[in-house]
Amino acid sequence: MSSDDHILEHIFNPSGPLNMKEISEPEDDPEPSTEQEKDAKHLELEAVKLAEQNDFDESLKLFNKAIEKAPNIASLYNNRAQLLRLKGDNVLALDDINRAIQLGGRGRSATQAYTQRAMLHMLNGDEEAARLDFERASELGGKFARCQAAKLNPYAKMCNQMLNKAMESLQ
Repeated sequence: MSSDDHILEHIFNPSGPLNMKEISEPEDDPEPSTEQEKDAKHLELEAVKLAEQNDFDESLKLFNKAIEKAPNIASLYNNRAQLLRLKGDNVLALDDINRAIQLGGRGRSATQAYTQRAMLHMLNGDEEAARLDFERASELGGKFARCQAAKLNPYAKMCNQMLNKAMESLQ
């Protein structure tokens, strides 16, 4: 596909891949290898269930216990950040998101953490920082992030505006 074809593809399909290579699924996070990590992952599952039942305080206690047992598992921080956001504590959530990104490498937790951080940037009105985080999550395989990054891309916005004007003038 030529460069012009790629540009047209982005104009007519802004939620398509941002670069010329296909985007794959996010990599799985590493499996827990120690008993402490396995215990922490079990606590994490229980904490998620409690959060889904709106028992945020007990859920937070379990996430904290899990992180004490295995402080190097990215998903623990990412999921606790989601809980903190539900509780309305975006400042602490951002700390956990940044830690998840540090630990997450190229795994699913890093993809989700970049997406969460982008959403927080959007809440704070920082579209450029959001776009960069959505693009990073997209590079790691995040499909929702890919769509959001395309929507925030200034060139795509400009091309879509020009295309809409051209289409209106033809009617």
